[in-house]
Amino acid sequence: MQNSELCLIIRSTGQKGEDGHVSVTFGQLFETYVTISNKVVGILLRARKHGLVRFEGEMLWQGKDDDVVITLLE
Repeated sequence: MQNSELCLIIRSTGQKGEDGHVSVTFGQLFETYVTISNKVVGILLRARKHGLVRFEGEMLWQGKDDDVVITLLE
């Protein structure tokens, strides 16, 4: 699964904010994505490195970080 597919999933499951960016919580994304790939955290970290998404924290953990908002920047 590549960054472009991750962006598509965020776009289809998230909501557009006042700033025009689409956002989804990590919990929502994980539940949607886990059926597709168990590598969601690694893909999110790479996507952030490439400037495609933004979220707080260095790492995301299922359960603990379910309410962390992931914002699509493209």
